[in-house]
Amino acid sequence: MRSLPLSSSAFDSGRSAEAHLAADLAGGRTVLRRQHVGYPFHVTRGFYLDAARPELLTLYLQSASGGLYAGDRLKLDVDVAANAAFHLTTQASTVVHDGREAGTLQQQSITVGPGAFCAIASDPCVLFPGADLCLDTIATVAEDAVLFLADGFAVHDPRQAGRPFASFSSRLRILRPDGRVLLLDRGSIRGNEARAGSLGDMAAAATVVLIAPPDKLPDVGTLGQIVDGFGCLSGASPAPNQAGLVMRILAPDGGTLARGLEAAFHVAGRAALGSDLVRRRK
Repeated sequence: MRSLPLSSSAFDSGRSAEAHLAADLAGGRTVLRRQHVGYPFHVTRGFYLDAARPELLTLYLQSASGGLYAGDRLKLDVDVAANAAFHLTTQASTVVHDGREAGTLQQQSITVGPGAFCAIASDPCVLFPGADLCLDTIATVAEDAVLFLADGFAVHDPRQAGRPFASFSSRLRILRPDGRVLLLDRGSIRGNEARAGSLGDMAAAATVVLIAPPDKLPDVGTLGQIVDGFGCLSGASPAPNQAGLVMRILAPDGGTLARGLEAAFHVAGRAALGSDLVRRRK
């Protein structure tokens, strides 16, 4: 989820919003045991799309606002209980507007219980000129659980004025329930660096992190081949501490990147759950 309340006034210091979702396995299906979703967040009813995995709940987290604005602060808290299977995605890409020196912050806190499957696969953010976005995520994952996490961005200048976005940065921490650190990942890129060629001739980038036991991981070569088949340029390597794998993806535009991320989700889902998942309509 990448959207916050409308905050387009030059005198508005930004808005704060939180969403809390707790998924649990009950009666052979994953259900929302608890949810607190205030404006501008909105969740539709849950969808059970996969006949082969009837317990898998897919939820679309939506927003009534027009994107992310200067000074906006968003927090998403997701808790997936033992043996539950939960997929959270967005309805579309979210525009990130000019940060006006205040920037935009999104925080995510994720807990994945024993034997659970959790996929948080947001569509890429669209960075408008002046956008200044920071993603800060902490996830606690049980030893035998699976977490698929994807975040990315695409650059867009709707007026073709040649003005770059300000900055995109990401901080990710993956822990075990006992507090042991599995992975720390930090990165940032400024708009003028991207325009100068840091992304090559690409205009979109993403990171996919897959935390899983070895027997629930896809083949790295197959994963890269499928993602690249959608027009992306990817590279994957084992995550530290034998925690899983990390993939970086470049793409010429946001649409291509979104299709590559969708493909990565399906490859990871098949490896973790043992069956092909149907396409999620948006």
